[in-house]
Amino acid sequence: MSLPPDLPHCEVGEDTLSSIDGSSMIGSSVSKYITDSEESSTDSEEEEEAEPKLKYERLSADLKAILKKDVASCLAVHNKFLILGSHWGVIHLLDAMGNSLPSRQAQAHTITVNQVSVDHAGEYYASCSDDGRVVVTGLYTDENTHNFNMEKPVKSIAIDPIYARANSGKRFMTGVEDKLILHEKVIFSRYKQDILCQGEGSVCNIKWRGRFAAWVTDKGVRVYDVVEEKTISLIQKPPNCPANQSCPWRIGWSDQFSLVVSFGDTVKSCTVKKRTTRGENVPEYCVEVVHQFTLDCWVCGLARLDDLLVVLATPKKIHKDGKQKRPQPIVFDPADSYRLVSTDLLSIRGHEEHKPKDYQLECLTDDKHYFIMSPKDIVLGKPRDQDDHIEWLLDHKEFEVALEQSLKQQKYLKKYSYLGIGRKYLDFLLKSEQFNEAGVLCTKILGRDKKLWQEEIFKFAQLKQLKVIAPHLPCGDVRLDPAVYEMVLYDFLKTDVEGFLNFIRLWSSDLYNLSAVVNVVIEQLLIQPDNATLLRSLATLYSFQRKYDKAMAMYLKLGHRDVFTLIRQHRLFKAIHDKILALLDLDQQASLELFLDYQAELPPDLICTKLASNQRQMFLYLDALYTQDKGSCPGKYHGHLVRLYATYAPGKLLKFLKKSDEYPMAEALDECTMRGMTPEKIYLLARMGNTRAALELIMQELVDVEQAVEFCKEHDDSELWDDLIRYSLDKPPFIIVLLNNVGTHIDPRMLVERIEPGLEIPGLRASLIQILRDYKLQVSLQEGCKKILVSDCYSLLCRRVRSAAKGLHVTSTAVCPVCGVGVLCSNPDTMQDLVVLNCRHAYHAACLVGGRDCSVCCQAGQYNTHSTYYYKE
Repeated sequence: MSLPPDLPHCEVGEDTLSSIDGSSMIGSSVSKYITDSEESSTDSEEEEEAEPKLKYERLSADLKAILKKDVASCLAVHNKFLILGSHWGVIHLLDAMGNSLPSRQAQAHTITVNQVSVDHAGEYYASCSDDGRVVVTGLYTDENTHNFNMEKPVKSIAIDPIYARANSGKRFMTGVEDKLILHEKVIFSRYKQDILCQGEGSVCNIKWRGRFAAWVTDKGVRVYDVVEEKTISLIQKPPNCPANQSCPWRIGWSDQFSLVVSFGDTVKSCTVKKRTTRGENVPEYCVEVVHQFTLDCWVCGLARLDDLLVVLATPKKIHKDGKQKRPQPIVFDPADSYRLVSTDLLSIRGHEEHKPKDYQLECLTDDKHYFIMSPKDIVLGKPRDQDDHIEWLLDHKEFEVALEQSLKQQKYLKKYSYLGIGRKYLDFLLKSEQFNEAGVLCTKILGRDKKLWQEEIFKFAQLKQLKVIAPHLPCGDVRLDPAVYEMVLYDFLKTDVEGFLNFIRLWSSDLYNLSAVVNVVIEQLLIQPDNATLLRSLATLYSFQRKYDKAMAMYLKLGHRDVFTLIRQHRLFKAIHDKILALLDLDQQASLELFLDYQAELPPDLICTKLASNQRQMFLYLDALYTQDKGSCPGKYHGHLVRLYATYAPGKLLKFLKKSDEYPMAEALDECTMRGMTPEKIYLLARMGNTRAALELIMQELVDVEQAVEFCKEHDDSELWDDLIRYSLDKPPFIIVLLNNVGTHIDPRMLVERIEPGLEIPGLRASLIQILRDYKLQVSLQEGCKKILVSDCYSLLCRRVRSAAKGLHVTSTAVCPVCGVGVLCSNPDTMQDLVVLNCRHAYHAACLVGGRDCSVCCQAGQYNTHSTYYYKE
């Protein structure tokens, strides 16, 4: 895994830090400081630039003055304050903004402070220096503070994270030459010193987290269990790595069981784990290297950002003039095989002269604050918030995403708003001439704000793009000033007359000054008097003004079908009484539909009166009226319709004659006779009862014997059959047709006996054979039917006899429904004749005089006429 050696850069301002576009790498992006001293240079973007994870700001305030006079040498951070050690041996306490806390400033050492360390409670800090002094300072009390001389340069120090806690042992570690010494308070407030490591080269960079401490020696990184008081592992340096003195090896704890170490350009990610099996004198914990990778830059600091790894690095290559390049905070994703997520290029004061050993990265894991220290500068890195995310999206022209994100994260935004982002996007679209997209965006972001709508519309007007915004203008509950709509309509009138017509139809007429628009259209018509679209527009505007007569006259003049819509919408039926023919000439089909749909307002009598001079139009109207519903066409027009059908649609006349009963048949017959319409004449003659004349027409004019046979069958008149036979006797083909069809209607012998002897009739033999077969079949069918009838009659008679022979039970308690007296008695003198009906109701015969109906069943609706009469004998 490697880092691009050259990234575009620019100088930083005195006290501010911001991001600009830059060269993109695989899964990375570049953020930079900006000042007026240098201009940024941008490489060609080969891949999409990813969003940075951190934003940066330079600590200034008092820190700026301090570093003008002095040089920073080390840094320790706490969520309450910063502790800065300088080359002059001064310890500065600063707040998060870089303001100094003067009461806590101390000249603890005489020369360079090598390291400072603060406990978790923020009550004590320890420092060491090349002057050999070790100082433990209490911020709130002088108890348990120390200041003693080790007689040799002390390169590193780490205070116990729980130093302020009672009975903690008040421990701290120091690195003196090749010794790692643990200082612990014992009885009588004395301190004992235990050497934990010796003989592995210079000890430096002690980092104490929880129960574990780690430090750097020439062999690698030692990890020590403070509770068990044993060294648990040595993380060995890789082969051929640079010496610790030229590029200090770094240690970064994310928690007490996870740490990351670096050896020059190599990074190792480690975890502290319990051993699964443990022998005698074997530590309970061990360190496991879970991943390692190499960069083409020197690592100057390590920290965690949630699940990501932050590495502070400086490029190995230097500028041609021998100056150092800018440091780079690099973010990796351990969950994705340490994929490079982003790279930020920082401009640090005096970075040209700084070596990797001059940089230090400290972090507050909980606050996610990352402090990057150099000899003349301290920069604070923080995770980017939603405002930063939106700003990055806007800088990279990702307006759609920014707009969507602002809507979702609205409650977290302080700098940006949905409307503000939308207006920036709108300005971008207008500038890039994406006018259609801009129009759609207006409806999303401007909502019901009338003022905003009008401001943005004037931007479109300046760009001469009012036609683009027109479809999106609010015209419902939210309405703009009438002048806005008039301005848009005027623009259409000058450049797109069809669009003008569409929008005056689309928009409500109360959105704008109707009279003013009418006047403008009239003025335009003076210039273009033959413009049909302008005339249609004026007709539409007249209809809005309720000047329907002018509007209708305009449409008729244009010959435009919109007149029918106007009539229907405003029910202008009285106004068209004198325009019936004009409407038919304009659009025959639309006119007929109008007349048929509104018969109450436009009665047939009116239409026919107006069409009296145009028989063709009258035929079309009456035909459509009768076809739609024959009851709608008044009977007095049926006779006239016969003549119209005979003239314009002879094929429809016979169908009409058969359906209608309201035309004068004599006149119809005269019309058909005059025009030689034989089928119609035959139908009328038959309907008038003159069937013999109709049959004569069939035989003489149509010469269609089959139709004649059907005609005779239909009327079933023996005289007609006799006329047909007489007419056919001298025509053998007719005789064959008669022989084949009349067998079931007349006796074939009537025809056969009348055939002249010696007349040659082709197919006569076959016809006679067929007649005999048909007769035989008919006889056979009759005999079969007779047998079936006799069988059924006998069966039913037997069933009736059996039913009548059955006795009907009469109970001793039965009474006559008429007189209410019991029907059975034991005294012969009082016995009466009984009648027991099939419904089992019993009556005295005298009570049923004059009828045999059961009064009980009649009242109940179950009357049965069958009864049985019983005499007393």
